[in-house]
Amino acid sequence: MFSYDSFVEAARAAAASAEPGKAVRELLSETVRDPELQAAGLPDQDEGETHLFEDETVSIWSCRFDPDVVMPPHEHLMDVHIGVVTGGEKNIFFREEDGRLVHVSSKVVQPGDVLSLGRNAIHGVTADGDRQSHALHVYIGPLMQIERRLFEWQSGRSVPFTMENFARLTLPPEDLPAY
Repeated sequence: MFSYDSFVEAARAAAASAEPGKAVRELLSETVRDPELQAAGLPDQDEGETHLFEDETVSIWSCRFDPDVVMPPHEHLMDVHIGVVTGGEKNIFFREEDGRLVHVSSKVVQPGDVLSLGRNAIHGVTADGDRQSHALHVYIGPLMQIERRLFEWQSGRSVPFTMENFARLTLPPEDLPAY
């Protein structure tokens, strides 16, 4: 049976290995493909995003996204591996160009799949379709200890990553610019 505690310990060991990106991706891939975990889904959580653990090597989150909310474009400034357990997670990718955001592509990550993003990735996130998605996000580094940016949807202007800005820039899908 899946346990957050066991997963956190395995992810910490993988992140501290000689090849952390490869080790974390392999662990996450094995974890989200586990038939028991796929059948049961991840345990319920009160918040959409639950911070499970963080130290200097790794930050681990359990993330639920609803189809009626689109999380604003943001950066991580470190590698991240996203393993989807249930539902589809839609990632909308951008690049920064001349102080503005330029849409690059969109990708839906299905249950059992892992998406790896490099340290320069900028993306917005929502659930794909009409059901909630649930995934494990493993960052190679201390995500909550660094200053990051969010990006305004229309202007592409960057703003500090604060919870106030995050709430202000979160949109319902019908208000999302056409991509």
